[in-house]
Amino acid sequence: MGRYLLEVGRISSICDIQEERARETAKALGLDVPVYSDYRALITAGDLDAVAITAANFVHCQIACAAAAAGLHIFCEKAMAVNVAECRQMAEAAQQHDVKMLIGHKRRLRPSWSRMVDLTDEAMLGEPVAITVTQYGDMRSYGYPDTWWANPKLSGGPYAVFGVHVIDWFRAMCGEPVSVSASYGPQIEKGYGYPDVSHATYRFESGALATINTSFMYPLHCFREAQGPMVQCRYGGLKLVPKMEKLDLYWQRLDEDEPHHETFPIDADFDPAYRREVGDFVRWVTEGAEPCLTWKDGLRCVEMMEAAYRSAESGGEVVRFPLV
Repeated sequence: MGRYLLEVGRISSICDIQEERARETAKALGLDVPVYSDYRALITAGDLDAVAITAANFVHCQIACAAAAAGLHIFCEKAMAVNVAECRQMAEAAQQHDVKMLIGHKRRLRPSWSRMVDLTDEAMLGEPVAITVTQYGDMRSYGYPDTWWANPKLSGGPYAVFGVHVIDWFRAMCGEPVSVSASYGPQIEKGYGYPDVSHATYRFESGALATINTSFMYPLHCFREAQGPMVQCRYGGLKLVPKMEKLDLYWQRLDEDEPHHETFPIDADFDPAYRREVGDFVRWVTEGAEPCLTWKDGLRCVEMMEAAYRSAESGGEVVRFPLV
């Protein structure tokens, strides 16, 4: 994140609960700036227009609210917070103190995933009718069990770990949801404080359905290979096949005989997204230009995750939106 911020602004200080790690970050970015282990000291030190929050999910709310009270604009990484209540607290603080807050959901901005949104234009494939993402992946290499990531009160639950990107992209594709029904499967890895197998289906105002099926313990796909959507559109369909080095996008209209094929190299698929969200944030603060994302998108994504948990915990009962 630091190198993208340096392309559009100045980093005046860095904070990490482990101060030595903050020093290492400053060194890696070639910066000679003050470092802190307490975000409150960084905020009160001054010389700031905004903060970029890339800390653990469970401290997003407290840092954002403190920054807002100090009149600082906020860039906050996804997930916005661990629950809807904290998202509301952050939003109310930003509004009360008249500061701007953008939540960094980069997936919808990556060239491969934003291309799928573009293809739903009426002149191309038309609106989405149904989406399925079966993200069965092997998360063992990340070492999440028995860490804060595995604690739903600290991370925000299983979709905050594996699924938040896809759920936000569902909204980019389909608009606002009206309901969700979800179920948990048997738990495989006992080190998680929540079931590591889950299925959820959202219905949207447009009538579209979007399903996300998740498993943390599927040995045949790594994380990067596990999130390829299949989309039925009004006039055709598309699918994304993610691989380690590239992403292959296939799409075809019902009145065509052959599919189109587009390839997106992995090493060129991330930078544009980071630059877009960070650049939009800076232009929003300095010029008032409308950004690609705001806190409203962050809150709605957390709301979609929390509603799925409520449904699964009730045995699949339909939960309707909005929760707030």
